[in-house]
Amino acid sequence: MKVYKPAAIANHARKHPLPLAEFEHRRNQAFFEAPGLAKYIAEPLAFLVEPGFQMSLQECLDGEVYYFAQRAQADFISPHFMEDLAELVARSHQAQLYDIDLHAMNVMVDRRSGTPKLFDFNQIPFTERPQNPFVGFALKVGLLGRESRDLRKLERFNNFDRVERKLLKFYAESGASPV
Repeated sequence: MKVYKPAAIANHARKHPLPLAEFEHRRNQAFFEAPGLAKYIAEPLAFLVEPGFQMSLQECLDGEVYYFAQRAQADFISPHFMEDLAELVARSHQAQLYDIDLHAMNVMVDRRSGTPKLFDFNQIPFTERPQNPFVGFALKVGLLGRESRDLRKLERFNNFDRVERKLLKFYAESGASPV
């Protein structure tokens, strides 16, 4: 179950006409229903949008976030994990689904199969809402492919520099201990 913070709801509302919970649920559902992707996607179950409150519900996963599993050298990570991740990306693109927000904190490792399970779908794809006019222009004229970000993130998936910078910033700002 994901209950959205008011700041996240407001931030999303400035960028997209659908409420955040509905947007994430629909995106999750599109991935889950795409041919060959259900085994890699947390099943979407429901969402609720009320004034001042939004939540979404998806399948409860028995696993661990990839970053933490990899750092702990978990023995349940499949030796074919990266091939499975590449299949997830390829099948997403075949279904015309892009900008997966693919990074080590958004992918779980299923404890039974050791395969990736994508569970975070709230990012508005840059193909729908480019970050800047140059990216929009590059997409429009074909200088930048719709699949480019996913392929770049897949290639850099095991580079944890950005994830760790964000974690350190979170711990510094919150006063929480990383240990």
